[in-house]
Amino acid sequence: MTSIRADWVRLTEWLAEHTEPVVVIGWNELDAIVGGLPESATKHYPQWWHGDRPNTRAWRRAGYELVRVDVGRTVTLRKSTAAETRETDHTAPRPSVPQPVDNGLHEDSGSELLQTIDPRSALILLSCSGDKALGGIHRAAAPGSPWPLDLQQARSRLVGAAGVDEGQLMPAWQRYTGSFYQSDGSALAEAVSVGAHVAILSGGYGVVRADEAIGWYDQQLNPADWPPGVLEDALISEAARVGAQDVVAFVARTTGYARIIRRTPWRRAGIRRAVLVTVISSGGGAMVKVPRDLGIAFRAFWSGLPDAYPTGMRVEELT
Repeated sequence: MTSIRADWVRLTEWLAEHTEPVVVIGWNELDAIVGGLPESATKHYPQWWHGDRPNTRAWRRAGYELVRVDVGRTVTLRKSTAAETRETDHTAPRPSVPQPVDNGLHEDSGSELLQTIDPRSALILLSCSGDKALGGIHRAAAPGSPWPLDLQQARSRLVGAAGVDEGQLMPAWQRYTGSFYQSDGSALAEAVSVGAHVAILSGGYGVVRADEAIGWYDQQLNPADWPPGVLEDALISEAARVGAQDVVAFVARTTGYARIIRRTPWRRAGIRRAVLVTVISSGGGAMVKVPRDLGIAFRAFWSGLPDAYPTGMRVEELT
């Protein structure tokens, strides 16, 4: 690190010479490109890497979006399908959102309802992914579980079957690296950085907060693995804890994740609106397309850009 002022124009020029869809820049290499990374790159992580700043504008002008930051190691950027190639307005950040692909489905998506919900006050629910990052911090440095005792006990009983390894922990939103977490761009990172209420349904942990430190595991969510009502009660208690009146879930419609969300008694818990956002995919490759398009839908919801919702999206009202 150095106190010399970084020249981010040099990063734009450097990226303009690259045509590959994903660019991984070593930490020292990036430091050399811009002439010295500021202390904020590590001291104010992750906030410094998102929003409207000279560094974020540099890669957006070159047609890239941020995928991942491994502080002190690498920065991963990906070609944006709707890149902002001009400098962003300093007073009104305009996120780059992938444009929807026309798959022939033109029914009402329900996006109008989503426009009436504030993503910064709602409880947002996501599903975990099979792909997960390795590594993390040593277990002794992580805080204890914030969840009710019955969920903690249910987790403990599932440790062996789920292959949970807590030798190293990292925040859940960084642990998961599947198609949803790749296609949401920087929206989830930004949501976490500003303190949005995001929880993730997990095969190994049941329910986790996005910033909760978790280990590695290999288990898809199966509602039968969990005592009746435990996951539903955890979701209700989380909504009450954050004072949410609205709940918005982004999960595949025929999965165990959706079943848990549908059978949670949201209305009895005082939730004003609970909606389930799903995607209908035509053609092959649904296991990739659906989570990818759900990631795009989440990004459009968070960014307040209704025109960017993917074709085939559906909004199911649960209350």
